[in-house]
Amino acid sequence: MQDTLGDLSHKPIQANLRILSQCSLFMHQLAFLQPIFIVFQAIIANFRKTILVVFFLTTTLCGVSMATVYQIGNSAGWTSMGQVDYQDWVASKNFHGGDTLVFNYNNQFHNVKQVTHQGFESCNATSPIATYTNGSDTVTLEKLGHFYFICGYPGHCQAGQKIDILVTPATSNLSPAPLSRISPSSASTLSFSNLSWASSVLLAICLLGFCY
Repeated sequence: MQDTLGDLSHKPIQANLRILSQCSLFMHQLAFLQPIFIVFQAIIANFRKTILVVFFLTTTLCGVSMATVYQIGNSAGWTSMGQVDYQDWVASKNFHGGDTLVFNYNNQFHNVKQVTHQGFESCNATSPIATYTNGSDTVTLEKLGHFYFICGYPGHCQAGQKIDILVTPATSNLSPAPLSRISPSSASTLSFSNLSWASSVLLAICLLGFCY
């Protein structure tokens, strides 16, 4: 009887020791996995930064790619020789904010003066808004409205070396087309493109949300 009672009294102690041993083993395993968790967190943090960098670079490059560079007068450049009718040249183009004008000319005989509307109409370059004399000048159209340019050399503006650039808001060239004009291949391509774009955006949102 005493032996039986002794065995029963030792069983709770053995059970507790077994539990303590299992807890100690579990804590040891957690300590072993801690460096892995740290490395994983670092990878996630770097991945999040990479996603953000790629997103901003893509946005920036898209913005840059939409801007257009116009060489004034095309191959003839900025001249008073009558080779270019700048009024006709402008009529076929649409200028938007962020577009760039390039004036190529011989700076021994020409220059570029940005003037007011009054100066443009009267060919008066005495009080220009800006003056360019390098011979290969770049002007970025940073706002909406008219940009007036003339040559400041005597008689050149009167001979037609003047140009009026009108900057208008950029509008989408995409317009709804009649369903009868959309071929199945075009429709599937458009749908796939939209789906890919939406999936990319959703994936980016999920990744960013997971990384927080």
